[in-house]
Amino acid sequence: MRNLLLLLFIASFTISACNTATNAKNSVSDSPAGFELVEIWKTDTVFKTPESVLYDETRDVLYVANVNGNPSEKDMNGFISRLSVSGEVTELEWISGMSGPKGMGVFGNLLYVADITDLLIIDLDQSKVIQAIPVEGSVFLNDITVDATGKVYVTDSRTGKIHIYKDGTVSEWISGLTNPNGLYAEESRILLATSSFNSVDPATGVVTMLTDSIGHGDGIEFTGMEGYYLVSDWTGEIFLTYPDNSKISVLQTRDQKKNTADIGFIKESKTLLVPTFFDNRVVAYNLVAKSE
Repeated sequence: MRNLLLLLFIASFTISACNTATNAKNSVSDSPAGFELVEIWKTDTVFKTPESVLYDETRDVLYVANVNGNPSEKDMNGFISRLSVSGEVTELEWISGMSGPKGMGVFGNLLYVADITDLLIIDLDQSKVIQAIPVEGSVFLNDITVDATGKVYVTDSRTGKIHIYKDGTVSEWISGLTNPNGLYAEESRILLATSSFNSVDPATGVVTMLTDSIGHGDGIEFTGMEGYYLVSDWTGEIFLTYPDNSKISVLQTRDQKKNTADIGFIKESKTLLVPTFFDNRVVAYNLVAKSE
């Protein structure tokens, strides 16, 4: 009888431990290693529905994609702005004539922009669009990431697909996703934001969920600290994910009716850049360890 009770106790303990590990992976972390975002600057409301902010490390400048209207409408009202890293607007309508510019990615002297059904290529030396590539079957191209080889990945949130552009050709890579949006390319995986935070195998296209309950997942940025990522929920929240794939909420602006769209990040200064969409600003925060 004693042995039976001992076996029952061990089994119960093992199941409890496994459940605890699973819950930690998919819930808000209570880890003592806390972080917070501290606002350092914000622009005036000079932008027109800013959807995305991108930091260009080579040129030490920020690009802001302005939808300027309906994100789905081909109205040619959209434009890209240039900002200094301290928040000074250097050129509000640096490049115009777009419709609904959203996600951006830089490779060499080229800036790639998702514009509803077209992949735009901007020559940064010439400061102009040099090519507009229609993506067949696309409806709502959203975010972009570029890997170390120059391969461009772009999500279509309405069709549930990810497309790849390489060597002048666009091809469909993955289909059947639910509201795919944010992308971030790493050496061995592509990170993807949907209603969860996911990893995609570049070789097979297999999607693995890392962290759930992200809401309307939008932007993804690596913090420079191994295993720590910032993921935005468009409706007004920023999450920090931990190496164990748990998460904490580090910013909530939903009640202020300020969106947190496709974020940017400057690793050297640990500066998070948040486009507030309908609020028409870019707000910068420092990611810092919480003081005890």
